Amino acid sequence: MASHNFHQLRVFHLVAALKSFSRAAEELSISQPAVSIQVRELESRMGTTLIHRLRRELQLTDIGQAVFSYTQRIFSLADEMEITVQEIQGLRSGRLTIGSSTTPGEFILPMAIGRFRKHYPGVEVSLSISNTRSVVEMILSRELDLGMAGAPVSLAGLASFPYVSDDIVIIAAPGHPLAQSSSVSLQDLEGQDFILREPGSATRQTAESCLAECGISVKPVMELGSNQAVKGAVASGLGLGMLSRFGVVPDTIAGLITVLPMTGWACHRPLTVFFRDDKLLPSAQQAFLQFLRDERPLPDVPAPS
Repeated sequence: MASHNFHQLRVFHLVAALKSFSRAAEELSISQPAVSIQVRELESRMGTTLIHRLRRELQLTDIGQAVFSYTQRIFSLADEMEITVQEIQGLRSGRLTIGSSTTPGEFILPMAIGRFRKHYPGVEVSLSISNTRSVVEMILSRELDLGMAGAPVSLAGLASFPYVSDDIVIIAAPGHPLAQSSSVSLQDLEGQDFILREPGSATRQTAESCLAECGISVKPVMELGSNQAVKGAVASGLGLGMLSRFGVVPDTIAGLITVLPMTGWACHRPLTVFFRDDKLLPSAQQAFLQFLRDERPLPDVPAPS
C-alpha cells in the first residue's frame, strides 16, 4: 500500500461509499473526469479492477469490496487522529471539575492535580469535597466530571477503576496506655472509647466492617465530620480513632498521634475513580483519567512500625 497515495484512496473511498462518481466529485469539489482518472490510476497501480462501471450504477468487484473495507478503517483512524490532535491542542485551555470524599480529597487528589497541571498548565481544575452519594449524583447530572471515593462505586451510567489500596489504621494520643505497648491485640480494643467519623463515612464503614469480621465491637463516644476533627480529638486524649494511613502521616511525624502496632488487624479498601460511562468524554477529563492510570502520584507513607 506504500505505493498508493492517500488522495487516490480517499477518492475511491468516497466513490464506493456514495456509489457515484458524480456525488464523489461534488464532495471533493473537483470534476467528475478528475475523479475517474484518480480511480483508474489506483486500479492501474494495483493491477486490478476495483469498480464495474455499469450503465445505471456502479458495482464493486470482490477486490474492490476488500479495498473499500480497508479504506473505511484507514479513514476512520485518520478522523480519530484529527480529533485527538485537536483535543490535545485544546488542553492549552480547559476546565476540569472533580468531586471527592474526604480522604482522597484531602490527601490524594491535591498532589495528583498539582502534578497534572505541570503537564497541562492551561487547564483549570476545581475540587469539591462531599460524601460519595452527593458526588455520584453530581457526576450523573453533569455538574462534575469525575470523582474519587474510599469505596467501590458500581452504578448504571458510571465507569470506574481502583486507583490505589488504602489501609485503615488505629490511632491514639502518644500518652494513651495502648500507645505504650509494643503490640496491641484486637481484644485490647474492647471497651475503649472511640472517636469516629460521621455515619455514612466510607472510612468508618470500612473500619467497622473489618472489626465486625473479627467479632469486635467499639464504643463511639464522639462522631465528627472530618478527618482533621477526629485527629484533633484523638490527640487530645479523648479516645482512639480509625483513619486512613494516608491521612495521619503529618500528625505522626509531628508526634501528635501514634499509629497503634496492631496484631491481627488488616483493613484495606480501594480508593476508586469513577466517571460517566460516555463514549466521548471531554478532552481534559480523558487526559486526567489517563494521567491517573499512568502515573499514580501518591504521598510518601511510612511503612507500619
